[in-house]
Amino acid sequence: MSTSAAQLTPEALLALPRPAHGRHYELSDGELIVVGNAGALHELIKTQVFELLTEYRLKTKAGRAFAETQFTLRVDRARIPDVAWVSRDRIALIPRENRAIPIAPDLAVEIISDSEQPEETERRLRDYLEADAEVWQIFPSIQTITVWRGNQGLRLAGEQLLTSERLPGFAVSVSGIFRL
Repeated sequence: MSTSAAQLTPEALLALPRPAHGRHYELSDGELIVVGNAGALHELIKTQVFELLTEYRLKTKAGRAFAETQFTLRVDRARIPDVAWVSRDRIALIPRENRAIPIAPDLAVEIISDSEQPEETERRLRDYLEADAEVWQIFPSIQTITVWRGNQGLRLAGEQLLTSERLPGFAVSVSGIFRL
């Protein structure tokens, strides 16, 4: 569901009252979007990915993982990926105060539920790609992951390895993401 709002910025989203029932706001091309809350499977997968990225961080000190954090993609776009990664050299760009993160993540992970509208899923993907983020779209219902680098998407399944140009040395089988 979306509504128009004049002059909304990523910083202004933080000042808005929280929507009901665990929902949150995102911003795309200046348009306010109310994003629904997630179910148990979504949260289990999100936690699995977050823990894998945290393990990678502890081994490499290469950056930091974030969950459900607002990132500014440009002046009229703010998104809250399920999980995100910011590389060590860009961590210094994150303010040490409670305000919007003024950069796009290096990696945005979105868990796609069957109830999501395809148009909004595509719009979210476009927003991340235009901000030069790598994107992992995780599809629990069919246990696949599509990795987007630029405008190239690669669908992975089963024992295929999920790797990332943004995470040198990181590798996990797709089935490992779904082993809950």
